[in-house]
Amino acid sequence: MKVRWVDSTVRFRMRSPEVADWMATGQCAGQIQIGPLAQDQWAYRLELNPGPDWKITSQSGCWNVAVPRSAVQHWTDSETLTLEYLTHWGTRLILEKDLPRRHLRTGNGDTDSTAHQKTSRAMP
Repeated sequence: MKVRWVDSTVRFRMRSPEVADWMATGQCAGQIQIGPLAQDQWAYRLELNPGPDWKITSQSGCWNVAVPRSAVQHWTDSETLTLEYLTHWGTRLILEKDLPRRHLRTGNGDTDSTAHQKTSRAMP
C-alpha cells in the first residue's frame, strides 16, 4: 500500500491484492519509519467497520481508520477509483485503487497513459 500525505489529505493507494486481503481479513496495516529510533514510527491500520460510520482514532502512535464495510464493498465491486471521507476536523481521507494505467492512442499514433476517473465521496 502506498500512503501519501499532503497538507490535510491522506491518501491510501491500494493494489488489487491488498484490497482483496483487506476484505478477507478485515484489516490492513503498515508503518513508516520517520526517524532513526525504533519508536520513531507512524503506524496506520485500515479496518472494516460493520456499522455505517467512519471512525478515526489515534492511539499509541497508531492511526486507526475504520471504514464502513458496505462502502468498501460497493467501492471494490464498482469501477469507482476512489472512496473519500472528510472528517469534521477537516482532514480528507482518500482510498484509491492502484490500477494499471490504460494506454490511449492519440491521432498521431502516440500512446498516452491515463488513470480511471470515477470517484465516490462520503461526507460526515
